[in-house]
Amino acid sequence: MRHGETDWNAAHRLQGASDVPLNENGRAQARAAAPVLARIVPVKTIVASDLSRALETAHIIADAMGADVVTDQRLRERSYGVWEGLPEAVLRSEHGEEHTRWAEGLEPRVEGYEGHDAVAKRALAAVADNVTGDGTHMLVAHGSTIRVLICALLGMELASRAIATLGNVHWAELENATADDAPGNWVLRRLNAAGDTVSA
Repeated sequence: MRHGETDWNAAHRLQGASDVPLNENGRAQARAAAPVLARIVPVKTIVASDLSRALETAHIIADAMGADVVTDQRLRERSYGVWEGLPEAVLRSEHGEEHTRWAEGLEPRVEGYEGHDAVAKRALAAVADNVTGDGTHMLVAHGSTIRVLICALLGMELASRAIATLGNVHWAELENATADDAPGNWVLRRLNAAGDTVSA
């Protein structure tokens, strides 16, 4: 699941690894999704990025489930380096060529930008350590990290734009019916699901 809305989301400012908190709408989004998730994904533990917007989203949902929350910083959003905090309009107007590369899924040449391979490596390690045993597991993280992780789990090119970035407090469902949780052995069952579109 992706975290709830922040003021930077609402203003179309790039967040990255900056620790931007939920706004009131983001909290309301999480509260609205919580009872739906409590019915369809009754997990005992939620694993969340340690950035506050993901962690608070996880706690709101966990409270509805009676679940615990643990953090894993490997689920953080990727670093966008010097781009963080910039509005999308500024990225287009002042960083046009690199913004176009980024929009196409390529690696922008930006100081401090964390590449696809690095994001996938740490996110896959978080899955390997936290998604163990039978049953359903829930992770709360960030748009770009989740998109790259899904591509990695499905064995797709990490730069692929075939997987859309999740909306705030939307989620994806992946299943692995094999004994091997290696990339390529996962199936995407649902993408960009939300509390008002999923029945128990």
